[in-house]
Amino acid sequence: MNFKELESYIYKDKYLCKKCKWDWINHDMIHVYDNKSGRLITMDYWPQEIYLGANGQTTVSEFVHFIASNYPSKQIPRNLDAAIIEELQVLLNEELIELSDSPIQLDDSLLYPLTEEGVVDALGTWKGFYTYDIPDEFKDHKTQKVEFEIEISSVYENQFRGSVRDNVITGGTPGIGYVVGAFDDWQMTFEKNMPIHARIENDGSHSLFKDKKHPTILYNGVFSRNKNVVTGIWRFKKKVLIWRGIIPLWIIPGTGTFSMEKV
Repeated sequence: MNFKELESYIYKDKYLCKKCKWDWINHDMIHVYDNKSGRLITMDYWPQEIYLGANGQTTVSEFVHFIASNYPSKQIPRNLDAAIIEELQVLLNEELIELSDSPIQLDDSLLYPLTEEGVVDALGTWKGFYTYDIPDEFKDHKTQKVEFEIEISSVYENQFRGSVRDNVITGGTPGIGYVVGAFDDWQMTFEKNMPIHARIENDGSHSLFKDKKHPTILYNGVFSRNKNVVTGIWRFKKKVLIWRGIIPLWIIPGTGTFSMEKV
């Protein structure tokens, strides 16, 4: 197929080169460490494909034709070269990649992701925190960032059991609870059950009901590339109203985010 936009592009014979270190967030998406600002940058599909292809050994023309070769011959988008060149210019302007007149052997720290693909080892201690999905103005020191620790003591195939303890000082529920869950290569899910029911009253105070168990909480998160970190969301297994009076009714209670790391 003739790519008119590519043929007139003055940089078509230059080599694509990464300038920043990068890593996989999950099996579909990367983030790039911006050298100028220290930001972590995520990308849409085409910028990411260009960045991954910027190996110092491939010209712009070769890259466009390689992408085109992945389509059936009669289904190659007519503006494929224009779309790639447009996204390429953005990456050049943001100084995430650069062009070279000749092939360059990039350093391994640029060629490859920062972390290696890990293997899930669920057994042992995980430390983390959870937050509540409510506006900051309704949070006190006990709802900002609640720390917890999970000890997974039993793993059979892809299922596990263990104990969990919240940090009471940071707003956690007292007592030692238990977790039951499962995992695969990409994600981990588990139920958290605490022995004491905790809730927030109309005046914002935190109450404990030692004769009641806390409602079951479901956690669902994805692994980092090295499989040592799980990040995701939590919610109550059944709809439970724990925020009353001080929280407007339009705010849905009982959800939030969490992150935990193997130690």
